[in-house]
Amino acid sequence: MAKDLFIDLLYVEKVTDDKRTENQFKELLKGFKKQYLNTTPKYEIDFKKAYSNKRKYYLKLIETEYIKNFNQINDILDANSTADHLSFLYDNAHRKFLNYLTQIKKYISDNVIDESLSLKPIQNDKSDEAYIISFLKANAMMLFMELQERFSELSDAEIYTIEELHEVFFNEEPPQELIVKSYSGAEIKTVRKPIKQSSIFNAIQGDFREENSEVLSYNVLIEKTKQRQFSQLEETLNEKGIIDDKYNYIKKRGNKKLLAAFMVKLTETKYFTERLFFDNKPPKKIVPKHIHKFFAHRYGPGSDANKEYRNFLGAEKRAYQKLVEANFWLDQIK
Repeated sequence: MAKDLFIDLLYVEKVTDDKRTENQFKELLKGFKKQYLNTTPKYEIDFKKAYSNKRKYYLKLIETEYIKNFNQINDILDANSTADHLSFLYDNAHRKFLNYLTQIKKYISDNVIDESLSLKPIQNDKSDEAYIISFLKANAMMLFMELQERFSELSDAEIYTIEELHEVFFNEEPPQELIVKSYSGAEIKTVRKPIKQSSIFNAIQGDFREENSEVLSYNVLIEKTKQRQFSQLEETLNEKGIIDDKYNYIKKRGNKKLLAAFMVKLTETKYFTERLFFDNKPPKKIVPKHIHKFFAHRYGPGSDANKEYRNFLGAEKRAYQKLVEANFWLDQIK
């Protein structure tokens, strides 16, 4: 299951539950590999220096996750693609980073975090929590600012200043000395992941497999008004390594459950027509077997997620919900 540090530190691997010793954190710090930004940033963080190994560890952990997110948005949004696809990817990242801000605000409020403790020369569990969560908050704000500063032309979403992020999302006055501020360092040579021309996925709005009388056609099953969004979601399946560039299912642990969750989410958000209509017979309701057969046929051998799909619709609904919550790309399907 995919991990998202910005959310996990709030709900899964909470700082307050971490009872490792200073010596253990010292050893963990040795395991970090140097990470590099793939282009010159627009912003940087001016944050109080960490002295304990625990704080140093969490700062390095958050910084590493920040760099991963930063590099990812620059790779995918600065690539050659259609305007619609880039807009779709921007909106995904925008919702993801907005969710970071919202969840961090909720955590601070629910746990009555006094962020001023992060600036005081005391070392205890409460001050450590305030210090680490404040740094997480600053990095989430910086990600949001980098995204909109670089690529806001891809969307009509509202633009915020750093000061407005404090006011709108955290209901607080901006600090006199901003923590997130304009970058003042040296220029970084831009590095992009090479894109193999032979590895380009082209979403197909329609059928492409040999006709099967037991499988509903694309235009019959997929709602006409949802077909464009559906093709964009199939691009996401490709990006997530669930289907390859030729629409074949990728046999990898966890993929079948993700595919089943994808099918349930599409069912919930009404991507499928509700009834089949006939000339001389009464309409017939679309049922789960129509849906799982369509995807098993569309994505080829090994992709039949009928068992997982039915479980998620029934006895394992809670497991489905947890899987969606842990995978933002599923959660944002509307």
